[in-house]
Amino acid sequence: MTQHPEIDYRHVLSELSVNRKDPCEVIRELISNSYDAQASRIEIYPLLNYSGFIFFDNGIGLSETKEFNGITPYRAFFSIGKSTKIQGEAIGYKCQGSKLCFASKKFTLITRCKNEDKWRSRSIDNPKDNLSPQYDIQSNVDSNPWQTLKDLFPIPKKQTTNILNNLNEDFFNKNFTSGTMIIVQSLDVEKFSSYYNSEEDEITKWSYLKNYIRFNTRHGDMRILRSSETDFPESKATMFQQCPGYNDQCELYLWTEDTSRKKEFLQKIEAGYPYLHKPNDMDKSLIRTPAEVSTLNAGRFSARGAATFSFEGITYCLALAIDGNRRCHEKYEELDRKGKKKSGIRLTDQRGLFICSEGIKICRYNEIFEHSKLADYVGLGMSNAQSHYIFMINGSFDVVTNRNSLTETALRILNDDNFIEKIKQFFDAAKANMQVFRELVDRLNKETQDVKLEAYTRKLNALKQGIKDRPIFMVDDDDIEQLKGKWLVEPGIGEEYSVGTLYAMFAHLVPLDSLYSDIWLRPRTFSSMGIDSIAVSIGENTLGEKVHKALEYKYIFSPSDEFNHPLILTAQIVCWDMPSGQEKDNISDSYNFFGEISYTEELNQIGYEIINIRSREGEFYPGKVKVISLKRLLDKTFNCKWFTPPPLPASTTKKVRKK
Repeated sequence: MTQHPEIDYRHVLSELSVNRKDPCEVIRELISNSYDAQASRIEIYPLLNYSGFIFFDNGIGLSETKEFNGITPYRAFFSIGKSTKIQGEAIGYKCQGSKLCFASKKFTLITRCKNEDKWRSRSIDNPKDNLSPQYDIQSNVDSNPWQTLKDLFPIPKKQTTNILNNLNEDFFNKNFTSGTMIIVQSLDVEKFSSYYNSEEDEITKWSYLKNYIRFNTRHGDMRILRSSETDFPESKATMFQQCPGYNDQCELYLWTEDTSRKKEFLQKIEAGYPYLHKPNDMDKSLIRTPAEVSTLNAGRFSARGAATFSFEGITYCLALAIDGNRRCHEKYEELDRKGKKKSGIRLTDQRGLFICSEGIKICRYNEIFEHSKLADYVGLGMSNAQSHYIFMINGSFDVVTNRNSLTETALRILNDDNFIEKIKQFFDAAKANMQVFRELVDRLNKETQDVKLEAYTRKLNALKQGIKDRPIFMVDDDDIEQLKGKWLVEPGIGEEYSVGTLYAMFAHLVPLDSLYSDIWLRPRTFSSMGIDSIAVSIGENTLGEKVHKALEYKYIFSPSDEFNHPLILTAQIVCWDMPSGQEKDNISDSYNFFGEISYTEELNQIGYEIINIRSREGEFYPGKVKVISLKRLLDKTFNCKWFTPPPLPASTTKKVRKK
């Protein structure tokens, strides 16, 4: 009987590629699948000569007969968007991550379920191109899978030969009574060996893949606290063990080559996120609390805290591991730091606040400290604070397909006031009971305020110092005694408020008999949100609704810019200066209306009107909008003197060559 993928996602498969920022993503997904398949052992064999790998688990296997959620596990594996899993019970419920195996030149699957006497296998060449609703994915009964495996590598090199010798007939008969083996050749990953090389020696003793598994996969579950080693409270570690999906019994082995001893072996990788071990006696003699160190970056302080809480029927785990910056640099030897490349995984990427789903660290989310309820802990969100701690928030968060970011549903939870209140309660308790955390928060908050004040001071001083280099003008009219002989600074880019204040001030000084008085409006309100000003004509003194007009301020207004207010409700747009448009050029707004430029005698050399305003549905509006340059209008209305300082000389300091 033939079988076919259930849904036509060939266009998705054709575009399938491994995330360049996460080249071992496929390994992460396969590990998650193995945990979901109740595996107690996982083995990973990088195939550097073939830009691929062999992945094995002894889970329940992929059945072709038993259906879950209306589809068999075997068929679901090949069908994009179909899964036998249920959200909240397994992180791989979307059944898309494992499809990264198909981003290869050749894919082979060998599987066996507990009730089956023989193995089943299926190989597919160029799966991205060949998999389609018409493609037969039916497996073949396989009595000699060890030979099927060997046939994939007709002329193997030494490293591959050693792996194949390990995965011999004895292995299949003793260790592969049930489970799944996946063989991927020519995976679409740039610089494959840089990420999948598992060699270790005195020089290259930290492989990327090994540490990727520890820091970024289900095997590195953040809920596995190992309290006796890491100093997390034992009672909290026990609480974490009650969470759905908790599993610290699955053993994972990575085929490793010790080049210094010329030995290849399966190296066991410890389960659980690699929190630093608690300080030993020698460490304790060097430890100073955050209040005692001269600078926080020199800190070796350490503390642990954990908690669980329930929100909307889901259990969430919180784990706080505080380790001072210097302690992290000394103890996380395998992680890259500035100027020192080691495993390829950066230390800075492992510090700060992270959201986790089903134990897997997904992404940093320091935005949580922007919530008003966490104002007392805002210092923890600053970049200079993150090197001193890692704070994990774990739950059944919905994540995007590649598991590197959160969906809108997850973000809604993280912004919920009641959810944030739970985080605050944890921080409050930690502050009350943990001296290191209390001192760290107090010092960070003080330093944050100092940094913010310093930045504000620098900005203010720069503005003060820059005044002398900005264009200025003076009104030399005898009728305006208050401004006579006084320099005014021209507005700069982004200073719409300055345009508004200058316009409002001069609008009250325009003589009624001025040739330009009809162009000016007298503002009665000023707002930083919505409509900038409500204004009336110069001579108007009543308060009736109909005499008021909407006035908008811009530093610069170009015909090519979309106006962010309704043209049909606006009487005048005032900008400091503006690029000239052509007669009948269109100007659009953000409300589905547009009009055309018209140059009039009244606004000659001052601006133009927007006329023939209509909606895109064809509805006409009889009004007009005046667009004026305040700089030009001032020059016409008043006797202005303008002055622009010469530009500052560029640095011309050059070393003079000695003769």
